[in-house]
Amino acid sequence: MASHLHTTLAMIEERKQLGPKVTLDGNHLTIPAVVALSGDKSLEVALSEDALEETAANQAYLQRKLDDGLVVYGINTGFGGSADVRSSKLDEVQKSLIRAVNAGMGRTFPANVTRAAMVTRANCLVKAYSGVRPDVPRVLTELINNDIIPCVPLRGSVSASGDLMPLGYIAAAMIGRTDLAVEHSGSRMTCPEAMEKAGVQPITLGPKEGLAIINANSFAAGVSAPTLYDANLVLLLTQVCTGLSIEALRGRTESFHPVIHKCLPHVGQREIAQNMLTIMKDSKLAITELDMHLPDKYGVLKQDRYSLRSSPQWLGSVAETLNDACRRITIELNSANDNPIIDHRTNTIANGANFQGETMSIAMDQTRQVMGVCGKLLLAQFQEVVNAKLNIGMPPNMSGCDINSDVGFKGCDTAMASYMSELDHLVNPMSNHVLSAETHNQSVNSMALVSARLTAEAVEIVQMMVANLLCLTVQAVDLRHLRNLALHEIDALRDQLPAAQELLKDIEWYDLMYQGEERLAALDEEVGTGDTERVAAERVVYKRLLGLYKTACSGNLDTDKYMGKGLCSVLIMRFSCFPFKFN
Repeated sequence: MASHLHTTLAMIEERKQLGPKVTLDGNHLTIPAVVALSGDKSLEVALSEDALEETAANQAYLQRKLDDGLVVYGINTGFGGSADVRSSKLDEVQKSLIRAVNAGMGRTFPANVTRAAMVTRANCLVKAYSGVRPDVPRVLTELINNDIIPCVPLRGSVSASGDLMPLGYIAAAMIGRTDLAVEHSGSRMTCPEAMEKAGVQPITLGPKEGLAIINANSFAAGVSAPTLYDANLVLLLTQVCTGLSIEALRGRTESFHPVIHKCLPHVGQREIAQNMLTIMKDSKLAITELDMHLPDKYGVLKQDRYSLRSSPQWLGSVAETLNDACRRITIELNSANDNPIIDHRTNTIANGANFQGETMSIAMDQTRQVMGVCGKLLLAQFQEVVNAKLNIGMPPNMSGCDINSDVGFKGCDTAMASYMSELDHLVNPMSNHVLSAETHNQSVNSMALVSARLTAEAVEIVQMMVANLLCLTVQAVDLRHLRNLALHEIDALRDQLPAAQELLKDIEWYDLMYQGEERLAALDEEVGTGDTERVAAERVVYKRLLGLYKTACSGNLDTDKYMGKGLCSVLIMRFSCFPFKFN
C-alpha cells in the first residue's frame, strides 16, 4: 500500500495535471477528478464511446426481457415496501417515483457539491449495469457542461435505498420539471428557463431510468470525495504545523528516531516519523542531537511535551485511516450501486442493496474522527507555542510588537478553543443513528450522506485551526531566530559595555527591541544629567537591538536558511493546494 504522503502528493499532482476534458467510463473516476470537476466550470465532462455502447447493449437486454413479459422490480412493480403492486404504465411509474421523492425543503447544497454528485452518478450509470439508455448519462453531462445545477435540499436522505431525495432533484432537472429551481451561470431560475437558454433538451424517462438515477448513493460519494481530498491535505499540513512548532519551541528531532518507531512498527506511525525527519532536515532551530550526547542542565526539560514528542504515535492512525477511506470512496465512485443490477453480459437481473452506503458512512465517520485527532494536536501545539510560560523565552501571546499594547494571538487562542469544542461535538459517529423508514422496508440505513456532510464541516473547522497555527508558528519561528540573534548581540554587548550591565540584566530581549524607539527618546531627555556613560551605553544597546527588529519587520531576516528544508518546500506548495481562504 502506498504511503499517505505518496497518496496525497499524487492526488495533488493529478488534480494539477488534469486536461480540459475528463472522460467518464465507469471505472476510472478518481477523487482528484471529482474535486476538479466540482469546482472548475471550465472543465468538460465527456463520456467514453465504448462505455456508451455497453450502456446501449445493457438497456437493449433489459428491454428484451420486458418485451418477453418479465416482471422486474421498479419497472412494472411498485417501489420499496410497495413492491407487491404491479403496473403496465411503465413511464408513469418512473414519473411517479420522481414526484414522490421531490419532497424536500429548507437549505440547499452548494452548487459545487451537487455538481460532484452529478459527475459521480453519470460515471456509475455508464458502467452499464443500470438498464438505462445512453441518453440518460448524456443529458446528465449536458447539464454539468452547461452549468445547470439543481437546487437540492440539504436534508432528507437516509442514504438507503440510496440518496433518493437529493438524487431525485437531479432527476427532476433532467426531465425539466417546470417549477424546479436551478443555478445557471451564477443566476437562479427555473429549470425550463435554464435548459432553453443552454439549448439542452429534457429527457422522458423510460423503464427503470428514474429508479436508476436515484436508487443509488452517488450523492454521498460525490460529497465524500472532495471532503476526503481536503482531509488528506489537512493531515499533510498538520505535520507542517508540527515541524514549525518544534522549531518555534526549540524542540527535538529525537522523537522521530527510527529506533523508537521500529519498536512499535505501525505503518502510519513509522511514516509520520520519517516525514517529520524529512521536514526537519538541516534545521538549525531544532535540537537535532540525541539528549544522551548533550550536557545536562537543571531546569531544562529532558524531552519535549506530548504535542511534539508523540506526534507520530498520535497522527499515525490518521494516515492509515485516510488511506483506507480513499480506497473505499474510490470504489464507490466507480461502482454500479443502484437496484436491481442488470447484467447483459451474464444474462442476470439481480435484486440487491448496493445502494446501502454503510461502507461510506463508516469511512466518513472515521475520517471525521481523525479530523478530531488532528484538531486536538493542533490545539495543544497552539497553546504551547502561544503561552509565555511554556514557549521558552518567547513573547507573551507571540506578540510581534510592544506587549503592553499588543496582545498578539490571544484572540486566535480563544478561537482555537471554540473551534475544538465544536469539532468535539461533530466527531460523534452518524452510522449508529439509524431509524426504520418507508414502512419498515428500509429498516437499516447508513446515513452516509449525513455523515459526509458532517465530515465536510469538521474538515472546514480543522482547516481554520491549521490556518491559525500556521500564522502563529510562522511568526514564532521568525521570533525564535530573532531571539537567537538578539541573545547573541546581548552577550556581546554585555562584554563591550560594562555600563549597560544593569539594563541587560533586568529587561527581556523583546522589550529591548519592541520599546527601543520609546526608550531612545527617553534617554535623549537624560542627556546632561551626569550619568553620561550609562546613557551612552544604553543608547548603543537600544540602537543595536532596534536595528535587528527593523530588519525582521522588513522581511529580511532570512529565517528560512535556519529552518528544516522540508518545511520550506511544503510551505511553498501549500499556497497552490490548500483551499482555505481568509475572510
